[in-house]
Amino acid sequence: MEDNHKDSSGLLSPLDAESLLRQHNMSLPFVFWSSVFTVMLQIVVKYSEETIRTDALSVMILILRTTDPKEERHRFGFTSIMTRLHLLLQKENGLLVKKHSVRLLFLLLNCPVMLKLLCSGGKDGSEQMESEGCGNDGLKLLCSGGKDGSKQMESEGCENDRSQVISSVLVDLSECLSCEATCSLEIELCRLVIVLLAYIASSGKLGYEVLLGPVSARGASFLELIMQVLASQMQYETQELLKERCLLMREALILLNRLASHANFSKPTLEVLTSSKLCATLTIDVANRLPQTRMANDLAELAQKFRSRVYAFLEEKPLAIDGPNPGGTKFIS
Repeated sequence: MEDNHKDSSGLLSPLDAESLLRQHNMSLPFVFWSSVFTVMLQIVVKYSEETIRTDALSVMILILRTTDPKEERHRFGFTSIMTRLHLLLQKENGLLVKKHSVRLLFLLLNCPVMLKLLCSGGKDGSEQMESEGCGNDGLKLLCSGGKDGSKQMESEGCENDRSQVISSVLVDLSECLSCEATCSLEIELCRLVIVLLAYIASSGKLGYEVLLGPVSARGASFLELIMQVLASQMQYETQELLKERCLLMREALILLNRLASHANFSKPTLEVLTSSKLCATLTIDVANRLPQTRMANDLAELAQKFRSRVYAFLEEKPLAIDGPNPGGTKFIS
């Protein structure tokens, strides 16, 4: 059900609030804003009311937007924030909470150190991130309170915790794409997740592999889920929420076309989308029907390009026999 709660700050627009915060940021040390950020993290855990969580997330978003992505943002704590985001992206939370959580995650990953951590599954932690990775009390106890106090054990413990919370957040994002998206907030949430995934994929091979591997409870990849989103949005032929649906489909097609035309990623992308009979049928159906739906000219062009790339790949691809999983698909020459 669509949430009626509006974004906070009735006295100030988001841009005015950010401008004001930047002015104060000039005279206040980073440790002050870090303390405020930590308090907001504690609030979203302590209180379950959607308005409180949304307001706390809004404050955190403003603070992150005023910090330097390369020099300061990693100091807020990767594991600590990701653990809270996993809590906030759960199904029982409202759409605005999830929407703000995805925005916060996007800002977090604008930090190169944190983006690298996510794409590597938490395995690429530098010494700078080792102490950060044990940011909350539970992780401090695990990483520094054990009888074996070696740095190697601390690093491995933090690395495992990072890997686990990253996997959990990726599953949460996949569930955001799995919803029916029948109201404006659900559609916008899907669009924001796809924009986030496009950003992750743009980081290189490790980022692209995040979209390629199984992530949902039934083993579907983000690429397959995006195809399902396109298929679900095509069935609506009314003018209701047409603009929102077009924006969502545009982001999905831009990402799919970018990957399907990439020198290194095009083949594995299209292999995933045609790896099983079910997925191949869905991909071909979307590729055939999407250019025929009523949409803006640029969207129709994107749909036609994707259709051409799918059929060009299918003409070269040998006959496929479904295996137990996408990685186990067998081919007959």
